[in-house]
Amino acid sequence: VGQGSRGNGNTIRKRSGSRNSLFIPHLPQVTNTKNETRFQWFFQRMEVPEAQYNPQTGEGLLRIEEFSKEDKGVYRAVVSDNRGEDDTILDLTGEALDAVFAELGRIGALSATPLKIQGTEEGIRIFSKVKYYNVEYMKTTWFHKDRRLESGDRIRAGTTLDDIWLHILDPKDSDKGKYTLEIAAGKEVRQLSTDLSGQAFDDALAEHQRLKGLPDVATIMEDKTLCLTCIISGDPTPEISWLKNDQPVTFLDRYHMEVRGTEVTITIQRVNSEDSGRYGVFVKNKYGSETGQVTISVFKHGDEPKELKTM
Repeated sequence: VGQGSRGNGNTIRKRSGSRNSLFIPHLPQVTNTKNETRFQWFFQRMEVPEAQYNPQTGEGLLRIEEFSKEDKGVYRAVVSDNRGEDDTILDLTGEALDAVFAELGRIGALSATPLKIQGTEEGIRIFSKVKYYNVEYMKTTWFHKDRRLESGDRIRAGTTLDDIWLHILDPKDSDKGKYTLEIAAGKEVRQLSTDLSGQAFDDALAEHQRLKGLPDVATIMEDKTLCLTCIISGDPTPEISWLKNDQPVTFLDRYHMEVRGTEVTITIQRVNSEDSGRYGVFVKNKYGSETGQVTISVFKHGDEPKELKTM
């Protein structure tokens, strides 16, 4: 990084910052300033208006959140007043850019939290939170009982900027055991483990079953209002279709559908015997599809249903 001086020994100094965001170019500090001294930041010769300057401390700050390769280029901090102009330049390309990403990757790997287990609508999710994740400079590998896992029909692994996760769909007893997440970022390698068995497995499975939404069989008296609710989530957001006896439901007259966030509900007003049947919700995105089903039996006033469940 270049450093210049102007008038009376005025200099620009730098000191480093860290965190999920990046401070560029580190933190210039200006001394021997006047009230009219102006501090400007430029990126690729264009001024960056959101940059900050504190005349009391002489510090200029440019914070870049969620730093990516789109931010590579030349950064210039310029100080000027009636005595002249001085600047300092950071060429953040090539090896300099790789060094920044390597350091962010190291910080991200060290920030990973212990693995947590969570029951979801689709299955059981194991995850760790990180301050930063970059798919080009960090690598993650999952193991089950020391055997490397690959994404498949029931196993999905992924990352976001602050989350590393493994999703086990339709969990079974064979999924019990020790899970290990290995995070590699340059020379930094971390391993995090958790045991998905015993009470941990039972609790996650119970939560998964609770969140699946639709019961297998339900009965309801005629002229009542029937509500069927299912919790749906996915990335990208799934397409949703409701079926009755494997045919699409037409939402007219007594049939209505409502979507509130991840909660999808169909309501059938004044049910009658023609509303009996097998209902299902079908969801799909580019990663696959899922179906939830329930059988509805409508009984007449005065009849005793074979099985009555709270709707």
